[in-house]
Amino acid sequence: MTDTPANEDRLESPEEMASFAGPASRAPFSSAKRLAAARALARALAVAQNNDSLYPPTHPLVEQSTRELAEAASALAENGFEEITLNVYKATLFIENQVLPEESVTYRKLIEDLLARGISAVTISLGFSQAHAATLASLLNEDSITTIEDARAYLSHAGVTSVSLAETSDLDDELRAAEEAENKARGREVYDQGVELMRDVETQAKLGKVFEVDALQKMVSGLLDTLFKDPAAILGLAAIKSHDDYTLNHSLNVCILSLSLGASIGLDAESLKSLGLSALLYDLGKVRIPEDILNKEGPLSADEWQIVKSHTTEGADLLKRIQLVDQMPMVVAYEHHQRHDLQGYPRADAPQEQHLFSKVVALCDAYDAMTTRRPFRREIRPDKALAVLMQGRNKAYDPSVTKALVAMLGIYPMGAVVTINDGSTAIVFRVNKDDLLRPRVKRVIAADGRWLENPEIVDLRLIDPETGTYDLSITECIPASDAGIDDVWQYL
Repeated sequence: MTDTPANEDRLESPEEMASFAGPASRAPFSSAKRLAAARALARALAVAQNNDSLYPPTHPLVEQSTRELAEAASALAENGFEEITLNVYKATLFIENQVLPEESVTYRKLIEDLLARGISAVTISLGFSQAHAATLASLLNEDSITTIEDARAYLSHAGVTSVSLAETSDLDDELRAAEEAENKARGREVYDQGVELMRDVETQAKLGKVFEVDALQKMVSGLLDTLFKDPAAILGLAAIKSHDDYTLNHSLNVCILSLSLGASIGLDAESLKSLGLSALLYDLGKVRIPEDILNKEGPLSADEWQIVKSHTTEGADLLKRIQLVDQMPMVVAYEHHQRHDLQGYPRADAPQEQHLFSKVVALCDAYDAMTTRRPFRREIRPDKALAVLMQGRNKAYDPSVTKALVAMLGIYPMGAVVTINDGSTAIVFRVNKDDLLRPRVKRVIAADGRWLENPEIVDLRLIDPETGTYDLSITECIPASDAGIDDVWQYL
């Protein structure tokens, strides 16, 4: 059983939650200063191109705009970028993976002239001088350049080594499809092994036997290896829901969410290993709780509730008996229901604060529990589950950790099933860190109700060049079962 805050007050809207979460901590433009510098580069390139098309190279406006373009690149270098890429993806302008919606309309000529030359990515690196800026601006106005090979030759002839061009944007998912599929398969293999390991642990604990943790630690290390290579491949595993083996899958999902959240807030590898093991074993004390109480559909009696609450101290006792070198699993097992305001259980004898690991695990435990269907209740939609957690910040949950969780998962997390304003149905495929309200989705059901044989990836950040507005938007998040989808993980 999992404690979640009562739904007494109005839940925040998706827009309010996105505003609370702010830029994701690991996004390339996580500060307003960095984002302003990126936008200044796009503007400077568009202005330099425009001036080059209107005036001769020696004109003061041309010299001024190319100098400002070089300075804009230098400002990004001062902000920690050794190189920066402007991407054009389906007629929308990005810097790195940061969408520039207003600039996609304002700098339409820049986008069209890049695409006319077969260019969809321009990477500017250290050493970008005013002379290089002038060459890049003139390249975009040279009518004889009609292919990317022509453009590369033009740069090479001018000795420009700080600019490289690509004909396919690195935002194109097809480029990474094979590698992502391999990471996904590897992650699922580790996940399935983890379920069996936790089954053995549960059996041994119920029999009162000491179990080995070496295999669990190795499994956590396997998850971390894939997390560092492809965070989405691991985070997507948390979308796996099993109604038959809820307890086992729940512990794995909490481990995955905790590792992902821990990585997003900057924990080092050794700390993550400790957090991962703690997240696997935090609820171990439930093996000492009668199953008829754990699975009771109606409200618990006062005596039954006291028995359920004892799982925190029982879990700490079980973990103390196996004499782990790492004490954190025991601490998290004891603390994970104490709440941020210490009004939970077990009650603290003296003023203290939950350990960071306990705060992380408590949040991830509540989120996965709410979003999983149980025999006695339906699952809560992912966006609403996050809103409930937001409601509990400063009370049940640490506000800064809650903010990090929302920033990591997005308002519509991976695996969320959503309806689109064109009438189609899709599954959130990847969260866009620069715009939490506009993820990339896989459209699985067409507007006419037809299931698509080959799901289509759609980036909801894309701009309609004619209207300057977003092409598509999410209308609502719905339970997967309402859409007739049993296993969202297969689409991730």
